[in-house]
Amino acid sequence: MELEPGQRRAALRASDADREQIVSALRQHHSEGRLTVDEFTERMQHAFGAKTFGELDPLTRDLPPILPPLPEPLGSDPAMVARHRFYRHLLGYAWTNAFLVLVWMLSCLATTDLLFFWPLWTLLGWGLALGFHAIRAFGPQDDVPDRNAHWPRDPWSRDPWSRAHGNRPSAQRWSGRHRSRSHLSR
Repeated sequence: MELEPGQRRAALRASDADREQIVSALRQHHSEGRLTVDEFTERMQHAFGAKTFGELDPLTRDLPPILPPLPEPLGSDPAMVARHRFYRHLLGYAWTNAFLVLVWMLSCLATTDLLFFWPLWTLLGWGLALGFHAIRAFGPQDDVPDRNAHWPRDPWSRDPWSRAHGNRPSAQRWSGRHRSRSHLSR
């Protein structure tokens, strides 16, 4: 006599992981308010005492299935973020300097004289900063999000002088056993 697929599953023995999975689902349903404390406790005891899937399945039959958690949103591309920040910086630069040039033009019209082009200082100074920002936004991008992540934890190994000349402090220098000879001359 061959069993139906549903009956075959009901006759299979459940593992500890299967019981824990059912209890976890019951715990979530209890936290969402679908089960009272008494119902949750009773079903949890039945789950831990169950030997087959046929004993586990009725414990969650009247409850909706638990949806899997949503996948974590992917992080933004650092290059795109850098370019977006650059474009915002460029927009601020353009609007501010356009306003300053307009003020300069109005002051020239008001005095009917050609004045010194003082917006040049903001155009050059801020333009230099904008140029460096453009190099960082459109230049080669680091794959490492933290710029200090590639540095070693040992501060002495960062120092090229101590590595090259062997001036790295040894454990003996800092231990209590190593003393100067001055205490022997007394």
